[in-house]
Amino acid sequence: MKVKLSSAAPTSRAALAAGLLWLLTAAAAGAGEITGQATVLNKEGQPLPRFDHAVVYIEGFETPPPAEPAVLDQKNKEFVPRLLPVVKGQEIRFLNSDKVQHNVFSPHEQEPFDLGLYPAGESRSVRLNTLKRHKVYCNLHKSMVADILVLPNRYFSLTDENGRYRIQGLPEGDYVLRVWHIFGGADQKSVHVGRQPLTVDFTVRSAQGTQEILEHPDKSGKGYSDSSYESY
Repeated sequence: MKVKLSSAAPTSRAALAAGLLWLLTAAAAGAGEITGQATVLNKEGQPLPRFDHAVVYIEGFETPPPAEPAVLDQKNKEFVPRLLPVVKGQEIRFLNSDKVQHNVFSPHEQEPFDLGLYPAGESRSVRLNTLKRHKVYCNLHKSMVADILVLPNRYFSLTDENGRYRIQGLPEGDYVLRVWHIFGGADQKSVHVGRQPLTVDFTVRSAQGTQEILEHPDKSGKGYSDSSYESY
């Protein structure tokens, strides 16, 4: 069973046309590349053990969403991946690969959604059009937490555990390059992309930790402490 929900208006034809025109212009102008490293510090200013779970992305224009869906799986009572960047309007498929039921929901102010209970082997989908962070939880399992980062275009890169990233295919031009980490660290830099590869490094400081992220209510606004659902 697959249920598609839409909590906002679809991407406008004008925006899609502008994005397609931009892509054609980009192809004619040649492609540039940005690489670098994002170092992530904790609230005390010490480096985290790993620097993954950050996204580096370009702002300033929109491109049409990919035709293929982005997939956020559920395995061993965890969301996989923990951080999912998507393009505005792209289908996001929530697959349940566990042996237990899950109830995915998001309390986002502009685009909340609730996918209801569904068992192993099924998936349900949404499309999100509000840019930036959407927190995602399971109403049955408090420890299940994910972030979906809705971006205006396809020019982004997830960092690896060493903080390295690469964005390819950019035309020559001036851009705002941003980085965002799941613990709240963020930064931005103005860059000029030419035909030669560009290296841009970031250092960001977290605003919160894992335990703070786990302190959230269920979809009814109540706590999880007395819930018996963890065995489901």
